[in-house]
Amino acid sequence: MSIKNDLVRLGKKEKFPLHMPGHKGLRLKTDTTELSMTDNILNPKAGILELEKAIANIYGVKNAYLGTNGSTGLLMSSLLYVGKGKKIVLPRGSHQSIYKGLIDNGQEPVYLKNKIDMLGIARPIKAAKYLPFMGLVDAAIFTNPTYEGYMEDYSLLKPFLKDKISILDGAHGSHLYYISKLINNWMSLQVHSFHKTLGAMNQGAVILSNTETDFREFANFYQTSSPSFPIMLSIEDSIREMMKMKIENRLKEIEWLKKEINNIKGFKVIDNDDPLKLLITIDKNIKVKDMVNWLEEKKGIFFELATDKYMLGLLSFYDSKGSYDWLLKSLKSARKHFKLSDEDNTESLVESDCYIPEMKILPGEAFFSGKKEVDIKDSKGLVSGVLYSPYPPGSPLIVPGEIIDEYVIDRILSYRGDYTGCSGINNNRIFVIK
Repeated sequence: MSIKNDLVRLGKKEKFPLHMPGHKGLRLKTDTTELSMTDNILNPKAGILELEKAIANIYGVKNAYLGTNGSTGLLMSSLLYVGKGKKIVLPRGSHQSIYKGLIDNGQEPVYLKNKIDMLGIARPIKAAKYLPFMGLVDAAIFTNPTYEGYMEDYSLLKPFLKDKISILDGAHGSHLYYISKLINNWMSLQVHSFHKTLGAMNQGAVILSNTETDFREFANFYQTSSPSFPIMLSIEDSIREMMKMKIENRLKEIEWLKKEINNIKGFKVIDNDDPLKLLITIDKNIKVKDMVNWLEEKKGIFFELATDKYMLGLLSFYDSKGSYDWLLKSLKSARKHFKLSDEDNTESLVESDCYIPEMKILPGEAFFSGKKEVDIKDSKGLVSGVLYSPYPPGSPLIVPGEIIDEYVIDRILSYRGDYTGCSGINNNRIFVIK
């Protein structure tokens, strides 16, 4: 019994679909709906349930639940599980989806300040930083690994979290089990995006649960009632493929790639904890975004993220050796084109705490208050009405309920990327509460 078998049987049996979707199989044969021969993600009894049981067994937890709204939907579900008005300790650098859950449930955040390293990267919170708050909060949120591939061991907190809800944002860590890295299978809830580092399609995610109560009703709360069968099938396929994958060979190829990049003058791979995250700095006399634009236009190479200091690439077990060869060849061409020297972007070794504006009222209270739009230059001292997050990676500059100060105004006016969260910034105008 499996999702794939259900869909194969349906494909052989069905002659005329008198049900949605409206394309009637024209776009994709496996894009169907809940029928007598397919399972229902909201109340699974067949192929979907069997896949969830298999995933729970593989990852060593009590239960697993599929999601087709990405980690965003499942992280919001985990905040719903914590309960209305609860107090939660979390890294300030948490993803915007967690803040949406806080807003929706009227919860009170207690922030831990991420250390910002020499490249401007928010590092994970040290485990000991959580300890002073264990008696003050109802739940604790962790991010592991971070967007840039840094990890922290939180296992020492296990005895202190017995009567707390622990939530792991492991969106970028679905592959860690397969490379024998830190597995947090003792936590209450873990959310993993199987589309980021495994082989699922976009929006394919899973929440792993050790809760005593059935998490299904919470997982369903932000779940569409028309879930994508192709996405669920891709989750199943990715699990099957990982069981056959020659992981050691893939990891050796990745290690070789990083060494070869380091041998190219002007490029430097920065060490992190996750082999699938490729952090590269370049000659400090060259703008990183100029390099990235050239690689896109001339070589067809697109990075996940480019900042003033580094490029971030996401590697995968599905990469080919030929792709690695092309990347190396392209970087060598870029070296010649830009006449790179060995001066990289890591000259400053100073670490600092991330900045957190003063909270005036709770995020949920501010978000659901009346709002008005003002020019950013006129916003000093006013209270933000929405969540503004530079994206990627999607951690907030300012949260609803926080006072807009000069630091925030300067950052908004100098930042040239996209803002998401609950709103964007258009024509240098933002929403504040009335």
